[in-house]
Amino acid sequence: MALERIEWNNQGFRDLLQSSEVEQLVRGKAETIADRANAGLSEESEGFRAHSIKASSRYIAFAGTTDEASVRAESENKVLSRAVGV
Repeated sequence: MALERIEWNNQGFRDLLQSSEVEQLVRGKAETIADRANAGLSEESEGFRAHSIKASSRYIAFAGTTDEASVRAESENKVLSRAVGV
């Protein structure tokens, strides 16, 4: 059985990781997590919010707290942490 050699196109991987499609993908996942976490909060709270940034080699996204109520909900009930695991 002959072995095949694979040559990776590193520039192609970099281009893919820095594409708008990947940004939309990771931001969409972060928004899903933020929406799940917001489901249990009161309407007075701004809740959790998603955002994305372009790091040196790729896009990354976060879901985080926006106000004291969401900080407290995460601290006391792990609302955001549980939304990640669903």
